[in-house]
Amino acid sequence: MPNILLSSALSVADTKVNALNERRYHVLLVSSSGGVLLDLLALRPWWCKHETSWVAVRAPDTETLLAGQRVHWAPEQSASRPLGVLKAVGRGLRILGRERPDLIVSAGTGVAVGVFVAARLRRIPAVWLETFNIVDSPGIASRLCGRLAAAVLVQRPSLVGVRPRAVLIGELY
Repeated sequence: MPNILLSSALSVADTKVNALNERRYHVLLVSSSGGVLLDLLALRPWWCKHETSWVAVRAPDTETLLAGQRVHWAPEQSASRPLGVLKAVGRGLRILGRERPDLIVSAGTGVAVGVFVAARLRRIPAVWLETFNIVDSPGIASRLCGRLAAAVLVQRPSLVGVRPRAVLIGELY
């Protein structure tokens, strides 16, 4: 089911993303640990058909669950610290230059902000996956990345009218 839902969400993005639906492409997944990681892993039936690499915060669960994956380890980043965000954008630009992804997908936290800004600067489409635990108002990282994203995938119907470019995909697990 997530494969169909993600494909429909990607269709609302720009034409580059639409062209990507027809072929195998390189997806850069960006995650912290915990539920954010589980949300991205729930999309595995979709992303396993493509070349993937990760930007992830090093933690016991990310090290275990991403074993065997190509991972760029990044420190957790607070989206409310502008100097830290600038440093994260520089790191994101370097990673995007090395990986050359066609699409960025993230479910969250501050680690995604620098990558999403870098993706916008490089004109790489990004998709934001809103975690299920967001009920009312999203945090600062979610708001920033949602604005930079070509599409925002939401798991709750109540968020469709709240988030620009929102596509309801339902609960992932």
